[in-house]
Amino acid sequence: MPSQDSNNSPSLSVCFEDSQFLEDLASSLVTFLEDQRWFAAKTEGIQSVEILDSVEIPGDRTNFELVLASVVTKGGSSDCYAVPVGSGPANDESSRQVIIDLPVDEEAPRPRESLVESSGNPEFWRAITTTLANQSLTSRNGRVLKLTRTGNSTLGTGDSFQDAVFAIHGGEQSNSAVAIGDQFFLKLFRRPRVGHNPDAEVGIFLTDRTNFRNSPLIEATIEISGADGNRCLALISEQVQGDTDAWNYTLENLKDYWERLARLENRPNSSPQFGLLNGEGVENFLSTIGSLNEALIGTFAGDAALLGKRTAELHAALASSDDDPAFASEPLTQEALNELVIQIRREVQSTCELLEQADLTEISMANLPRRISLRANSRLDEISSIDTAGANVISIRCHGDYHLGQVLKTESDFIILDFEGEPDRPFDERRQKRCALRDVAGMIRSLHYASCTTAVEILPSPDARIADVESWRSYWYESARASFLVGYEQEADGKNFLPKDRAVFQQLLDLFLIEKVLYELRYEINNRPDWVQIPLAGLNAVLGLSDDDAK
Repeated sequence: MPSQDSNNSPSLSVCFEDSQFLEDLASSLVTFLEDQRWFAAKTEGIQSVEILDSVEIPGDRTNFELVLASVVTKGGSSDCYAVPVGSGPANDESSRQVIIDLPVDEEAPRPRESLVESSGNPEFWRAITTTLANQSLTSRNGRVLKLTRTGNSTLGTGDSFQDAVFAIHGGEQSNSAVAIGDQFFLKLFRRPRVGHNPDAEVGIFLTDRTNFRNSPLIEATIEISGADGNRCLALISEQVQGDTDAWNYTLENLKDYWERLARLENRPNSSPQFGLLNGEGVENFLSTIGSLNEALIGTFAGDAALLGKRTAELHAALASSDDDPAFASEPLTQEALNELVIQIRREVQSTCELLEQADLTEISMANLPRRISLRANSRLDEISSIDTAGANVISIRCHGDYHLGQVLKTESDFIILDFEGEPDRPFDERRQKRCALRDVAGMIRSLHYASCTTAVEILPSPDARIADVESWRSYWYESARASFLVGYEQEADGKNFLPKDRAVFQQLLDLFLIEKVLYELRYEINNRPDWVQIPLAGLNAVLGLSDDDAK
């Protein structure tokens, strides 16, 4: 080989110019990718991998390569994955990140080195940020890798990254991320697709075009562009200091709730019943529960209301532009509503068929799929009669995948994260405008999942002294749900994205709850059968199934 690094192993740049090495690397990536938690098509399996392109990333002590791998699954789907790589000892303890052994120069033999995945190496992040802050790079196939700052960016030159501490972030599942000092946060999209990345698009819009400050300000994007289009590889945002995400914060509150309930003097055998889920006013619910709610729920009722307020503020910001076609609000047409109802009817059918075939020994089936189908289609008949023009129903850009895990809890507030949308759906679908109540339904379902965490042993079982655990679980959920809705509706009152007619509001909320819970039921049947009881309880709530049906 014509060139050497200081360790006398062939340089990465030489390896990546060798066609045989690229073929061997592609073959090795088949096994490697299937073992990664961020690989999305584990159930399909990989048919083939092709090295689409690579960019050399110069570092102070060693160079890295950013590889774009084109993956075709056995199911016929295709996708592109970003894989940062570098060289490392073959006997390294992190051997699970080894992709392939590097060739050894026979004239200068040294211990064998391997090509290793480098997203866990702070020096890769230092190299790519330091370089791109000053200049663009050209890939081997002529694509341009560049960093573009937003209008309000405080990002400096490459020198500002040289001495920064790069701390690998372990919280991401589908992407990889790193904290840069205490100022910036960088997220690498593992599946960079051609087109407008919704996470970047929404984040930049909120940063540059609105005053909404309960999401991280976007500092810059890292994109790679070529004849096949533009792919957003990474986002650099401000770093928000938070205690935890809202999911874990909620679970801590639930743990405290069960402990407070067990200690409550003169505790009734079962909780009060309010019928909130059938559409009664949430304000009436909160005024009714009074001191009992304060004693048991504590400060979380106020937190849930604040989260509802921030959600409405987000929707108001996303609906604030009239001159940007990607964000200007639009009427929800009768045709669009009819198409959505038809789509959900299909999902009712496919979900009931899956439920019929499932082996769920702990669930009393008792004609359950048929009952679900009848109730769901009856409810959809009612919803399809909405006069969308008369009710002035509006579609806006939404979060798209809204749940407690997408929200950061700070000391006194909430920060809304991750506008990528549902990652398995194409960009065009994720960028579609929808009724804002779809996000509201997503958060309500997340609160319901949290309320069920003792049933699936995420949280310990409640104290044995507590009678009728199910009614007290429902009490917490109804309180959290009502508080969230009160905060949302009070802030959204008078805004164009919220239907003013209360009946239309409830019908559309039910529509999106049905859509969401059907997805959850299919997911749990296929992945976590022990959790099927959670979406079944959700169906019972929104469709009014009998108690026997939802057990």
